[in-house]
Amino acid sequence: MKNQSNIYVITHQQIPWELPFNHRVIGVENYIPEKNVGLGACEVISRAIDSETAFGALRGLMPINYELENIDDSASVFMGSYRLFLGNEFNYDWLSPVMQENKIFRPDDIKSQWEDIIATEIPDNIDIMIPAPRLLPDTLLGQYSRVHHLDDLLLAVGCAIRAGLLDPLSVPQMLSSNTLIPYGNFAAKKIIRYEFNKKLWACALDFYKNYYTPRVGYQRRVIDFAFERVVSMAIIQMILKNDFKCVSCRNIWISGNGLYKPSL
Repeated sequence: MKNQSNIYVITHQQIPWELPFNHRVIGVENYIPEKNVGLGACEVISRAIDSETAFGALRGLMPINYELENIDDSASVFMGSYRLFLGNEFNYDWLSPVMQENKIFRPDDIKSQWEDIIATEIPDNIDIMIPAPRLLPDTLLGQYSRVHHLDDLLLAVGCAIRAGLLDPLSVPQMLSSNTLIPYGNFAAKKIIRYEFNKKLWACALDFYKNYYTPRVGYQRRVIDFAFERVVSMAIIQMILKNDFKCVSCRNIWISGNGLYKPSL
């Protein structure tokens, strides 16, 4: 008998298409879904922080933990945005990039074929599911320095070390790696996800309160960008350190026009 799965979908607006599987909606940017549908982040964290777009989907961490408090530790927990989900195609060689390319589906495809497309259960005898790693053309450090602001990443790493999310001895090797777990996403048992969320949110708040420099345009999601790299390193460290059994899978994007759209 499979354990209960809990699927949380983070969105800043009413979801513009039907998701034909059981899920809870986590609203951010002061969007509050109906009580029987989900929870608004601003009901758990401050409205000021919930309004800060620099956090991206990280604003959903504590609302999800609030919902997880009274469920069984062995329950499976999935997180995603209303456009981004883990796919139902697995690879037990979890560090292989063979499935690194996203698959994009229209809402009608999801409505009729979702059981073949989207993962809503963790495979038997598996501890954690991750999106297939991407192999960057440069190291994590080099790639970030070219496309974002390097000081943001280095400061975020420091926050993660202080919060216990990253082991300082693992950081030099991982920053020198070209492996990225995209979007900071994974599915795992509640006992794993809940503790990870707590540490990650502590890092993000530390960064916001002490080191955050607002950026403009595409760079405005500075905390989200920096912590995508931090979370990628923390996921790999967690799997290896705990000898977790892991599978990777494709990322599934839902798009009304069939095109990739990477924002929240």
